Amino acid sequence: MINTYHTSLPMPPPPPPPVPPRFHSRPEPRHNSSLIWFLAVVLVMHMFLTFGGFIYLFHKGNQQELNENNDDFHILKRLQQCKDTNLDGQSLPDCKQVLDKFNNIVAKASQTEVAMLTGDHYDGALAHMSVRRTPSTGKGNAVRALEWNSDHSSQVNVDTEGDSRLRISRAGYYYIYSQVTFSIKNGTAPLENTIRHVKLKKPDNTWSKPQEIDEVLLKSYCPPTKLPLCTASQGGVFKLDKDDRLYVQVTNLSWVNYDWSATFFGLYKL
Repeated sequence: MINTYHTSLPMPPPPPPPVPPRFHSRPEPRHNSSLIWFLAVVLVMHMFLTFGGFIYLFHKGNQQELNENNDDFHILKRLQQCKDTNLDGQSLPDCKQVLDKFNNIVAKASQTEVAMLTGDHYDGALAHMSVRRTPSTGKGNAVRALEWNSDHSSQVNVDTEGDSRLRISRAGYYYIYSQVTFSIKNGTAPLENTIRHVKLKKPDNTWSKPQEIDEVLLKSYCPPTKLPLCTASQGGVFKLDKDDRLYVQVTNLSWVNYDWSATFFGLYKL
């Protein structure tokens, strides 16, 4: 018997293709963990070396500063021995060398002080003057004022008047200092280092002119000594007015040591 039955339904879709088999992921190479450990060890060693280097440099700097302080202490101790003991002919050159070292230390300290006080925003007043050789006038024993070399000196808001005087442009309290080193030629002659202060005194009435007063501000002496050099130094705090003038006076210009580190004059506003 023949089946003549027909249907209008569409044919079912073909089945999907089979899923391809999954491949296992490739295992990571084992050398990655070794590389990480190596980098970690290198980083730790670098940190230790850096920290150790900082410690070494810190201790080295402290040791160098300690050695410099010890040298300065020995120089001061030797200066005291030169002053307190009777020296023979062989000890005099040694004491002269010690005195030269001491003068260099004082000069460096003064320069450092000026460098610390000065700066881009410094608004005070200061001066550190280096001595200039004064031409001889045939009056070696006359009291004369020292002259200063402005080209080799430091000045901030302090003016000069002539070659020997400093003029104050800002009133206030100042620390004033001076040092004069003499080359001893006669141990019995008095050697003085005097800072003099010139100011104008206002009159009691309006029709009189101001009176100029020249007074001693500081004075130091060189004691009698057998050393070839003698240093007289001094310093103090004083109140100065605008247009006041200061200068350094010595007893004999022909005995002055004109080394810039041995003879100088300065001030700075507090």
